[in-house]
Amino acid sequence: MSKQGKGWAIFTIEDYTDSFEFRIFGEDYLKFRHFFVINSFVYVRAFVREGWVNRDTGKKGDPRIQFNSFQLLHDVMDTYAKKLSIQLNIKDLERETVSVLYDLIKFHEGTQTLNFVVYDNAEKIKVQMPSRKNKVKISQQLLNSLKEHDIIYKLN
Repeated sequence: MSKQGKGWAIFTIEDYTDSFEFRIFGEDYLKFRHFFVINSFVYVRAFVREGWVNRDTGKKGDPRIQFNSFQLLHDVMDTYAKKLSIQLNIKDLERETVSVLYDLIKFHEGTQTLNFVVYDNAEKIKVQMPSRKNKVKISQQLLNSLKEHDIIYKLN
């Protein structure tokens, strides 16, 4: 609480390489405070604005951050993932791999676009093959299953 009795927060966002501390006040604090839970995984959209200009000196202050939205990370995939591209090396393409992919695609039917990229590094060939019939529901469960079977994928 500030001296005026208004709420504010200091929070840290970190990944595997860096850690940054932020402060949030006023309406933004009231709007987003329920996301400030220790060890929660969040997706933050922010806008960096130019610093205020000091009227007396004419100097520009430090840039300011305006927080536009916070979302729980597990909800972000549904909102932003539009296409799943499965990348297959033609040398590794076997009946078992095709069978696994077929079963996974049927089990995870949905509305998001599915694309296959078949490549041959030796010949330096890459072929994009969008699926016309099948669409998928991109979920963490599907991505984990692809990873378990050593299938390379990319989200767009």
